[in-house]
Amino acid sequence: MPKHPERERSGFFCTHFFGRMFAKTPFIYWGLIPLITVPVWAAGGTYTPWQSSFPWLCLWAWCCYFITSFNKNGPEVFQKCKRIIRDPLFLLSAGFLSYLLIQHLNSGRIQIFDFELNKYSYSPPPFPKWPWSVTPPESKEMLNWFAPALTLFLILRYSWSSLNPQILIWWVCLNGFLNALLSFMHQAMGWEYMYNFQKFGKDVYGSFGYPNHAAIFFTLLFAIALGLFFRETLSESSERDTPSLYFSAIWTLFFFLAANFSTSRAGILGAWLVLGFTTLSISIIAWPRIHPVQRVYGILTLLGLIATLGTGFILFAPPAIIRELKNATVNLNIYREIDGRFFQIETAWKMWKDYPIYGVGGWGYRYFVYEYLPENEWGRLNVGKANVHNDFMQFLAEFGLIGMTLLSSIFIPMISRHLRNLFRKPHIESSLWANPLRIACAWGLFILALDCQFDIPLRSPAIVLHAIFMLYLLGPHPHYQTVWSPVVDWQRLQPPLVGMKNRIWGVQPEQASESIQTHRLKKG
Repeated sequence: MPKHPERERSGFFCTHFFGRMFAKTPFIYWGLIPLITVPVWAAGGTYTPWQSSFPWLCLWAWCCYFITSFNKNGPEVFQKCKRIIRDPLFLLSAGFLSYLLIQHLNSGRIQIFDFELNKYSYSPPPFPKWPWSVTPPESKEMLNWFAPALTLFLILRYSWSSLNPQILIWWVCLNGFLNALLSFMHQAMGWEYMYNFQKFGKDVYGSFGYPNHAAIFFTLLFAIALGLFFRETLSESSERDTPSLYFSAIWTLFFFLAANFSTSRAGILGAWLVLGFTTLSISIIAWPRIHPVQRVYGILTLLGLIATLGTGFILFAPPAIIRELKNATVNLNIYREIDGRFFQIETAWKMWKDYPIYGVGGWGYRYFVYEYLPENEWGRLNVGKANVHNDFMQFLAEFGLIGMTLLSSIFIPMISRHLRNLFRKPHIESSLWANPLRIACAWGLFILALDCQFDIPLRSPAIVLHAIFMLYLLGPHPHYQTVWSPVVDWQRLQPPLVGMKNRIWGVQPEQASESIQTHRLKKG
C-alpha cells in the first residue's frame, strides 16, 4: 500500500479525537456536529415541535465556519464571503430556500364545499399567481428540513479539504451507536412511546417515529462503519489506526443488527446488500493486487465477518424479523408491491401536470390525492399511503418544475463527478473504487437511491444529512487516499518476493520494477 506521510494517524483515542479536534479548526466542528446530531434524536428530524431548533443550528454552523475562517485568514474572510456569495451552488441553495419561504408565506388554503361542482375543494391562496402551499405549519416544515441539509452541503463544500474526515466519521458512528443501543433497549423493554414518554405514531423504533427511516439510517451507518473497518484492515500496520479498527468492527455489528431489527424489509435487504456488494467489490479489486497467501487470509477474514454477522442475526432476531426477511425474499410478491405503490406515482404525475410550475406545496399531495382517485379506491389510502412512496415524484408534485430544478441543480454537479469517477481504475486517486470507505459508502447511497423509488427516506432530515456527508466521503481527500497499487504479476515477481515484509499489499510499483530488474539479472 502506498505510504502517505501527510495522513494524520493516532495511537491513542483521546489524543486523536479530541486533541486533533481542538488543535486546528475547532469552531467548524462545533458547528457541524450539532447540525448532524440533533435531527437524529428529534424523531429523525420529522417531529414538528422539535424542529424549531433547526434554523438556529444552521445559523450557529455558519457562525462557527466564519469564526474558523477568521482565525486562519483574518482579513481574507471578507474576500471569502464575496466568493461564497458568487458561488452558483450557494445562489441555487438560497434560491430554493427562498422558493420554499414564498410557498410558506403564501399558504393558508382551507377546505370549502363548491356547490357548483358539488364537491369539496380548497380556497385560493392569498396570491394565486405566486408559489403556494396548503397549510402554514406543514410548508414551514419543508424549510426546517432543507435548511440544515443545504447548510451542511455548503459548509463541507467550502472547508472539506481542511477538515479531518475521521473526526466526523467517529462522531457520526458514536452518535449512531448510542441510537442503536436505544433501539435495542426500546425493543427489549417493549416501549410504546419514543424514549418511553413521547407519543409519536404507532410504530416507533429508537428515536425514529417511522421504522423504515430508522432502517435506512442504520444501513447508511453500516456502510460507513464497514468501509472504515476494511480501510483500516487493509492498511499497513505502520499506518493502521488501531482504535478505528476495533471500534469500526463493533459499530459494523451493531449497525447491521439495528438495521435488521427495525422490522423493515428495506433495512433487512439493504444491510445484506451493502455487505454483499462491498465485500464482492473489494475482493474483485484486491485479488490481482495481493499475494496469493494473502488471498487465503482475505477469504478467511471475509468468511469470519459474514459468519459473525449471520450468527448475530440468527441468535438475536425475534420471530417478527424472520417473518419480514421471508416476506422480503421467498414470499415477496412483486406484482402486489408494484401495484400497491405505482398507482400513487401515476397520481403524483397527474397532479404535477395540473400544477406543473409551482406544484401543490409541501405536504400538498395528501390534500389533493383524493381528487385523482375514484371514491371506491380511497380505502387504499391511509396515513402512510397518503405519500407517493417515491421521493422524486413527490418532490416534483409538491415543488413543481421550479422547485425541483433548483433542488436537483444543487446536487447534480457532485453526483455527475462521482459517476465519472466510477469508470476510473482503482489505483487512480480520484477513482470511486480507490478506497474501501468510498466503495462501501457508494453502495450505501445506491441502496438509498433504490429505496427512494419505493419509500420516502428523503423525508427524514437525519437521513438527508448523513447522505450528504457520505457524498463527500466518495471524493478524494488527503486523509483517505487510494490503498490500491497497479495490478501485480505475481508469477513473475514470486522469486524475489520470498520473505517480503509487506504483509498486506506486497511491493509498491517502484519496488516492483526493482524486483523485476533484479530477477532478470539473476536469470542472466
